[in-house]
Formats: sequence, C-alpha cells, structure tokens
Amino acid sequence: MSNSEMNISEMLAEQVQRLFSARIDRDTWVHAEDGELDSDLWQEIEAMGITLALSDENAGGAGLNWADSEPVLRLCGVHAAPVPIGETTIAAWALSRAGLEVPEGVLAISGEIFQLDAQGRLQGQDAQLSWLPVAGHVLVAALREGVTHLCLVSADAGRQQAIDTLDRLPCASMELENVIPLQTAEAPFLDELGLRPHLAALRSMQMAGALARVLDLCVEYANTRVQFDKPIGKFQAIQQMVAELASQAAAAQVAGLYAARQVDAGNASYGAAVAKSLVGRAATRAAAIAHQVFGAIGVTDEHSLHYYTRRLWQWRSEGGSEHWWSERIGRKVLAKDGAHLWQQLTAPIGA
Repeated sequence: MSNSEMNISEMLAEQVQRLFSARIDRDTWVHAEDGELDSDLWQEIEAMGITLALSDENAGGAGLNWADSEPVLRLCGVHAAPVPIGETTIAAWALSRAGLEVPEGVLAISGEIFQLDAQGRLQGQDAQLSWLPVAGHVLVAALREGVTHLCLVSADAGRQQAIDTLDRLPCASMELENVIPLQTAEAPFLDELGLRPHLAALRSMQMAGALARVLDLCVEYANTRVQFDKPIGKFQAIQQMVAELASQAAAAQVAGLYAARQVDAGNASYGAAVAKSLVGRAATRAAAIAHQVFGAIGVTDEHSLHYYTRRLWQWRSEGGSEHWWSERIGRKVLAKDGAHLWQQLTAPIGA
C-alpha cells in the first residue's frame, strides 16, 4: 500500500465516522426498520464517493483494496448503519472489475449461484436477499457451462416476497425465471461460490464493528449502573464477563481484517471461511454476555443495545453461517488427509 493510498483510506474512514456520528441515531434505525431507506443520508453517502471506494479509477472509483476499505466497512457495524453501503460497494467493485458499467443507486448482492443458459437467460432464487425492496439493481453470480459470470438485473425482475428478519431491515426473497440480464460478463476472479465469500467477508467486518460498539456500551453501563452502593463493574463476575467480551471483539476485528487481506490476495473463500467461523461464534457469546450485563433494559425499545445484538444474530447467518463455513474448512482438511493442515495454517497471506 502506498502512502497516498493509506492517506485516502484514513481520510475516507474519518469522513465516514464524522458522517455517521452526525446522521445516525435511534430515529434513523426506526425509520429503516419500518422498511424505508433514508434517501437524504444515501445521497450524502453517494456524494462522498464511499460506495466507489473499491472500484477501479477508470470507473470513477478510488481504487482502494479491501484491506484499505476495512475500516469503513467496520464502521458500518460500529454505527449499525441502516443503509446498504457494504453491499453497494462490493457490487460496484465486482462490476468494475468485470468491465461492466456501475449504475447509480442502491445495489444488492446475492450470495447464491444462479444458472445462465445458452440464450443468456437467468434462472435461480435467493430465499433471503438483504435490501432488495429498496434496491434499484441486483448483482448475481451465475454459471454457464462451468464458467462463472456476473449478471446485473433490475431489482423488479422476477418474483419477490418480503421477508421478516431479526434485524428488521428491508429484505425479500427473489426468484428469477428466464430473465435477461441488463449486463453480463465472465468473472474469472470469482470461484465456484460466486459472491458468497465477499458477502461473508463484509458481514465479518460489520460484525467486528458491532461487537466493538457492544463492548463500549457494556463498559459504560458497568461503570455507571450502581447496585449495593457501587458500580456493577466493581463486581468480579461482571469484570470477567466484560473481559471475555473484549477478547471476542478483538479477535473479531483481526478476523475481519484477515478476510479482507485474503480477498486482496485472491483467496476470498478461505479468508471468509476463517473469519466467518470465528466471528459467528464470537457474536453468539458476546451478545449473550451483553444482555447479561444489561439485564432487562438491554431489550427495551428505548435502549440501543438490541439494535446491535439483533444485527449480530442476523448477520451471523448471512453469507453462510459459522457452521456452514466450518464444515467447508473441515471437508477440505479431510480431503488432504490432514497432511497439509499445518502448512496451510502457518502460510503467509497470498501463499
């Protein structure tokens, strides 16, 4: 990474932090969970060029790599940003890398694999596609004669049905049958899993951010909530739980960055498998600890904690659960009879 790239990355993260701090609050979350996109906030995001950070400069982007963009994607979790920045950013990156035009507006991405027939028609379905109800376009990966393609379709193509999710954000199923894509191109930079590893990497980074915020909330509450004439943070049991939560949050941040670096190195599936397996388990344990520290107040509508823990529970299952990715790692290890496990665990990124 050059100094100029590092400066762009840091400046972008600083701008995003300032924007989110000023514009995202409980009212913004409630508005999004009513199924509506904050169009004013989205216009500010597009005007800052955030969603083109990963895209090639020829496509109007900043040309950052995934590791450079990790702080911004993590901030989406820190603030539980109720806008599809990550999905649109990844879609724009993939489109520009495939030499396709990046449309304006909200883009959704599917982690499923569709089929593209000889006449260029798409078939397939995604049972749960985040942000589809407010998106203008959807990017899907599709196979034709064993070759992976990227296909951009209009969001209103095919059939869709609204889905209720734990995070209550806009979501719907999508079924495509003989749909002609608006744009199509081969995507040799994707493996047999299509865009799923990239969605899993995104969710890992967002979850790391959400875990960091949950930790901050717990520390603040433990230092201010008084029981038996002293803050509950003075009790050893609370200290132990918060310490465990801190370790889970730290490990998740490292895992998210590792996934980003593996995507840059061309090992997206391996990076996503390692990160999602770890972060998914961390989210389960951390959410349980946080609600123990807060007690009943953590689930009240007025408190912000549940906006984070509900997203953690939802993101845990998107892009493949920790169980799905762990099984994939296990099968690959068993396929090699374990002989290459140590070399794989200790190999530098990109090797």
